[in-house]
Amino acid sequence: MLASLPQNRISFGRKATEACTALGWRQGSGLRRALNLVAATVVLMGASACAGPSSLDYATLMAEVPATRAIIVPPPGGPSVVAVLQQTYQNGISQEIALSTASLTTGQNAFYVSLLNNAASNPEIPETLSLPPLTPDRIEREMEERLPGVEMRTSLVYAQNKFGPFGFATGRSATGDLCLYAWQQIEPGEPALLVPGGAISVRLRLCDADATVNQLLRVFYGYTIAAYYRQETWNPYGRPPSPPPQFGEIDAPMYPLGLDGNGTVVRRQTVITQPRRATPSEEAPRRPIDKDTVLPGVPAPSAPEAAPPSGYPTVPAPPTQ
Repeated sequence: MLASLPQNRISFGRKATEACTALGWRQGSGLRRALNLVAATVVLMGASACAGPSSLDYATLMAEVPATRAIIVPPPGGPSVVAVLQQTYQNGISQEIALSTASLTTGQNAFYVSLLNNAASNPEIPETLSLPPLTPDRIEREMEERLPGVEMRTSLVYAQNKFGPFGFATGRSATGDLCLYAWQQIEPGEPALLVPGGAISVRLRLCDADATVNQLLRVFYGYTIAAYYRQETWNPYGRPPSPPPQFGEIDAPMYPLGLDGNGTVVRRQTVITQPRRATPSEEAPRRPIDKDTVLPGVPAPSAPEAAPPSGYPTVPAPPTQ
């Protein structure tokens, strides 16, 4: 046991022995008792060091949070949120919001969102979030990572939701699913004077077996950002749009939809002139009717004319006066 102890523990025992010798403890029972006491003390110290608690650490700072804490909420009727993985930084927060998947393509449908509290922070500081500019090379790397094996084609059509313009690409996987990858970066057009106003980065990876491109884009058009920083200087959306110049002015009438002389009138007239299908009337309650009873407004059924017997000539009807 003493041979396995560290050198500092053995040296400690030797010094204790020398101290005991200096005090006049010679060979005898007193010296043996002192050495036994020192050895027991050293053994207990080693055992306590080996049995001490050790802290468990992880290689990532990401943790799962409830779905109600998701930064992005899909539109009504869209894919549901099944899990949220969150990572906190010194200057922001990022989430991977897993969505329900109805496809056979490898990977998970998800929103990837990052909120920056200070967009001008130093990215070299540990645990600091940064949003690099959107470049074609960066978007290609993201699609290769999140849509492996799917040939994506970037659309050249201009698209814009309530947060501003965004880009998207579509592709067909080997299993026949239609995939969409959309990206958007929300930041103020004018920099703040004192403190940067923050920024938001959003990505959407969505594959579906039966959906069309318009149905997939509807998710990106209708999503909502449900989180914000409680600071007056945090405003990545910029200034709110001003009202129309004719708002509140004299001799500037504003008409409801369909009354301003535009093409909406034609659409409304078309809807009105369409033939309406007759709604089935409710069935009247049945009641017993006698054979001699005549219903009002309903002509009485005439008796069927008897056919002339075969083999006899037809007699003409008498002339009318």
